[in-house]
Amino acid sequence: MRLSKILPYFLISTDIIISDQITKTYIVNSLVESESRSVLGDLIQFRLVYNLGGAMGTSFGPSWLYTILTVIALVFIVHYFIRTRSENKIAHFSLSLIFGGAIGNLMDRIHYGKVVDFIDIDFPDVSFLNLYRWYTFNIADASITVGLIIFAICILFRPEQNNSIQASPNINPSSPLSDDKQ
Repeated sequence: MRLSKILPYFLISTDIIISDQITKTYIVNSLVESESRSVLGDLIQFRLVYNLGGAMGTSFGPSWLYTILTVIALVFIVHYFIRTRSENKIAHFSLSLIFGGAIGNLMDRIHYGKVVDFIDIDFPDVSFLNLYRWYTFNIADASITVGLIIFAICILFRPEQNNSIQASPNINPSSPLSDDKQ
């Protein structure tokens, strides 16, 4: 893929990284751990939480494991951009969201040894899951989540590859080349 085609996606990722890091720096300098500040009543609060695990409080292993998995994901995304000739702009957009978010959280893991989370949103209680507020997250997490949803939709609803050769203005459909011998 040419640089001119990658540049818009690089800028999207860069915007996410910058906004993520600026907001995290502000929160770290403004709040102490577990302190909260109301943004919109009880609905939205800023609450400083350090996350050693993964998204939504998952903990599948030590923090360094998440660092390694993040680096592997980043390598796959870069590989996809370099090797694919796909013109699927929506898939590229979704991967730029994931890439920017992954870099933002990776920077936290390198700098703090954990991820800075601060966006705390209330929603209807789900008592059987013992969930009374949504998990605290950050801009990078939101970017990764939105990117993964969009990418999954791209994969699930991508047009079927047409195995039959479609008629072209230069090819006669009754010619011997039209029955998958091309």
